Formats: sequence, structure tokens, C-alpha cells
Amino acid sequence: MHDQLLLQATAFADAVSAPAAGDDLSAPVATCPDWTVRDLARHLGQVHRRVVMTIDGGAERMVPRDAEIPDGEPPATRDDVATWLLAGASALVARLRAEDQEREVGGFVGPVTIAFWGRRQLHETLVHRLDAELAVGFEPLADVSPELAVDGIAEWYDLLTAYRSTSRRVRGDASIHLHATDTPDGEWLIRRSADGVTITREHVKADVAVRGRAVDLLAAVTGRRTLEGLEVFGDPAVAEDWFRVSALG
Repeated sequence: MHDQLLLQATAFADAVSAPAAGDDLSAPVATCPDWTVRDLARHLGQVHRRVVMTIDGGAERMVPRDAEIPDGEPPATRDDVATWLLAGASALVARLRAEDQEREVGGFVGPVTIAFWGRRQLHETLVHRLDAELAVGFEPLADVSPELAVDGIAEWYDLLTAYRSTSRRVRGDASIHLHATDTPDGEWLIRRSADGVTITREHVKADVAVRGRAVDLLAAVTGRRTLEGLEVFGDPAVAEDWFRVSALG
């Protein structure tokens, strides 16, 4: 997992270094409205550094966004930004590797394990790599395995289940089946009810089913693509509404 985090950070830095990002990284990021590539790079570089600070800090919650972050601003030139990104990712991976994976540190609303942060930062980096690649015209997630994409979907839904499963936004009256066609372990059943949402890993008939490659499902689940090009059985509006409400940060 730690090696994968570095690989995804490197792919992100490669996209940021592309000429299409602009000399000043001013290219827009369509999947993160109102952000440029520089904004996206700044966000990810700061998140990596904030997690290191959180691990070292001893508090029950993650270091807040408005905290002062050493080396927290990206450099001026495009190539230097890529170097800055990789320095932050490397420091994070070194810190994660050095720790007992079950040690508890600050999380979003209370203590989480070091292992939680390793997985969370892997997939944070993976999804923002997708944002950057779409922004500069790269083929998105070209070398990402179905297994990694499936874990990205699972981690996304783990977060939703832990923090937002009873939110008004995810309540409803529908069921959605997701099926990754390129791996045997890529199926989910989402049941929306008046009380909230439950998500299980199973093959069950639902009101609507969405099938496609794992990386394409990951992009849809995280709000980075539409249903176009995916197989949909049933009313597409049911799946579109689910992806819209569940992709909110």
C-alpha cells in the first residue's frame, strides 16, 4: 500500500508537469470546480504534510486546514511543484512505514489507526491523480489495476458508511447494484431508505445496475465521470442521483 501511494503521487506529479497544465499551472480542473491545477497540487501537497503533522501531534483530530504547515506552499515553477509534491509524499510514506499500523492518531472526528491514514492517503492521491490527468488530457488511471480501483470504491463507501450513512442527502427509496466487470471481487449493493443507506458487497438484483471496468466505476462513484459508456440496466436517473449525492465530500 505504501509503495502504491508513492506510485500514485508520482503519476500525479507527472500530470502536473505536463505542458498542458500551463507554465503557471493555471489550467482548470473540471472535476474540481473553480480549481486550477496549482490549486489541486497545493491541496494534495498540504494534505500529505498535514497527515505527517497529525501523526506527530498527539491530538485526537487531524490537523485543521487553516493550521500553519511547514513548507506548505508550492513553489512558483511547474517542475519545482512536482518536486515539492514528491517530497511531501515521500515524507508521508516514510512516516507511515515507521509506525505501528495499529497505533491510534488523530482522525476526522476522533482517533483512527495509522493503517487508516495509509489507505486514506493512497486513495486521496489516486482520485486527485484522476483529476489532474483529466485536466491535462492524459488517459486517466491508465496503469491502475482493477484491484486497486475496487479498493478505492470500497474505501469511499467505508467513509460514507462511517460518517454519512444517515445523512438526509443519502436517504431515499431505491437500490443500486454496482458490478466491476474486470475483477471477481467488485460488486456492491446500495440500499437507500428513509433511515439512511446501507452498502454491502454482494450480487443481488436491484432497481438499477451499473456495470463497467473498475477504474470507470471508481470515477463515477467519486463524481469524476457520467454514466456514458457504462452499462446501465434500469432507470439511469436512479443511479445518477445516487452518484450525485454520495460523491459529496
